[in-house]
Amino acid sequence: MAVIVHRKAVTTTRSAVYLFLIRIFTINMRFVGFAIAVAIYLSAAAIMVPAQAVVPRFEPSDCPVPVPETEKNAQCGYVVVPENRGIKNRKTIRLPIIILKTLSAHAKPDPVLRTFGGPGSSSLRMIRSRGSSPWLRNRDQIIFEQRGTRFAQPALECPEVDKSNIDSVIRHLSSKATRANELQAAKTCHDRLIASGIDVGSYNSRESAADIEDVRRVLKLDKLNLYGVSYSSRLMLEVMRDFPAGIRSAVLESTLAPEVNYDEAGVDAIVGSLNVLFASCKADADCATTYPELEKEFYASVARLNKEPIVENVQDPGSTNATDVYLDGNDLVTWIVDYLLSQDGSAIADTPLVIHDIFSGRYDAFRRSASNKLGPGGSSWGMRYSFWCSEELPFESLKKIDAQSTKFAGLQGYKVMALPDICSVWTVPHAKTIENKPVTSDIPAMVVTADYDAYTPPAWGTGVATHLKNSFVVQIPWAGHGPSFTTPCLRDMIADFLDDPAPKPQSDCVEKTRKQFKFAIRKA
Repeated sequence: MAVIVHRKAVTTTRSAVYLFLIRIFTINMRFVGFAIAVAIYLSAAAIMVPAQAVVPRFEPSDCPVPVPETEKNAQCGYVVVPENRGIKNRKTIRLPIIILKTLSAHAKPDPVLRTFGGPGSSSLRMIRSRGSSPWLRNRDQIIFEQRGTRFAQPALECPEVDKSNIDSVIRHLSSKATRANELQAAKTCHDRLIASGIDVGSYNSRESAADIEDVRRVLKLDKLNLYGVSYSSRLMLEVMRDFPAGIRSAVLESTLAPEVNYDEAGVDAIVGSLNVLFASCKADADCATTYPELEKEFYASVARLNKEPIVENVQDPGSTNATDVYLDGNDLVTWIVDYLLSQDGSAIADTPLVIHDIFSGRYDAFRRSASNKLGPGGSSWGMRYSFWCSEELPFESLKKIDAQSTKFAGLQGYKVMALPDICSVWTVPHAKTIENKPVTSDIPAMVVTADYDAYTPPAWGTGVATHLKNSFVVQIPWAGHGPSFTTPCLRDMIADFLDDPAPKPQSDCVEKTRKQFKFAIRKA
């Protein structure tokens, strides 16, 4: 049963204690008597501190998202932490966590803590992940919602940005005008959040890593196993550096390496992924025979569509009207690497066929992507901007960023992220230099990469592993960004690693996946 202590009662009781001390001090001026009086006061004061004033703390609550039937024993609540640990203003934020309980009667004492990437993506949809989380067979899983994301309090949501981007699509604005609109929307959101009392500069990896340590402390756990994907793998590296004593092992999947300046290498990564596709097709006899000019066909399609976009009529989700949506060559690049090369092996296997169809003027598959341009971005933009403007852009060269958009003849003007203009209005303190350095650690780590990862290429994960003394790398073929979502045997391999992180798990997963798929060929 909760004990509620009212502020007035606390004040009254404290006054009584003061009078009690004075009387004791008056009666006995000797040191021993005073020391006893002080001890009594400190004990009384400790009793009087309301539970609500303790930070960090855990507050049980209803789950902020619907709970599947399979998770009726899930435990939900909020971890209350300081917004800015460098300021003693006691301002706090509330971060939801969901604990999925193992069904084992012999649960391991060290749960797995998972969170999504983005940065800015909500993690709570993983509440439906029991079927794809074999480590739940013997240990709990903590789903952690990062500060600033959708269900955190506060959430750094920017509906202004989503509205601006959709409005630009509906009005068929140029890329320059679209960017100007987004810039103004970002400024409006930034100013609104600041006016509401939110310290947007506190939504960064350093504070988020401390949040994870506070989760461990308030749940009274000796050790955690960390599991991060994409941006959250970078966050887990931060935890490993700052709070190593509380970490048993780490799974780092599709790793965003802190030492890589993303905007200076983002288009390189996309071209690298496409080159893997083209080379793999050439190495496959059937694919090479059927699509001998695959690379040329792809870049010819990009150039043609940038000159003459196709138009798809799409239902506007904000009204009863339909809207003409233009799909150009840059949209094609994003769709290929995001909606095909980041899916399962069967989608990757279809990619040469899809590219050939588009080159031949058959756009059916590509047209289905038009509706994506009228949907929300899926991220808490404010959290995304705060991270990028603090931890990425300050260490990047604007000259190198600009060079990315002109480096490849077939992708002139194509950009990935690149937020220097957004960061001109999203003002946050720059991170310390250590945030741009490799993390060294002897914590056992499994580093997972994928052949077709266009956003965190395999070389980034391999580079991270060179600084982790007790790590090994697993590279999954026929998979793109976040390969565990599409490769069941990899999830089993991860569960084996979490059971015993010392040796590399013995598994045929890589070879099994390699043999499982073959490029799709249209029959004559």
